[in-house]
Amino acid sequence: MERPKELYHEEIKRLKDFRSKLDTHAIYKQDLESFSDEYEELVAQAKVITRVSDRLQKKLDNANIQIREQNKEIGNKNVQLEQTISELAEAKVGRRATTALFFLAIILFLAEEIFVEDAIQSYVASLDMGDFLNSIKDYFGLGLKLLIAIGLKFFEGSLESFLLNQEKRKIMKQEKKELGHLPSES
Repeated sequence: MERPKELYHEEIKRLKDFRSKLDTHAIYKQDLESFSDEYEELVAQAKVITRVSDRLQKKLDNANIQIREQNKEIGNKNVQLEQTISELAEAKVGRRATTALFFLAIILFLAEEIFVEDAIQSYVASLDMGDFLNSIKDYFGLGLKLLIAIGLKFFEGSLESFLLNQEKRKIMKQEKKELGHLPSES
């Protein structure tokens, strides 16, 4: 099996030949001129190689700078995307909570109107609370509806938090599932 040739193999061989001539004092003007020409050619080649290498290094540095800038931009876009997804999830959950609460409110108000209001009105009418309280007892059902509405508002916040936590768990499960399908890096 043949060994790969060393870089500048011929030039190194000529240098060794020249040194052996120097050692034996068998050097002629023609040898010096030839060695000088070869040296000059090597210096010219080294200049070209250095220029090419410098240009390539500059291109590589510019590419690395561009990659860093793009990575930073991608990172910023990822943060924006995560915020947008979070906002969309919150809006979706808020809409679901509001819809559920709306139907619950209708059911509670209808139930209060149909079943509870008459019983409360007859009970309050049977009480004698004085002149001032007797004048406002007609509004007792309205006050009860107001309390239900305020209670529903607190319930809406709790329901929204519950649905948002469920949505976050769902997203985390999905991310874990997707990460599980990615090939592992070696």
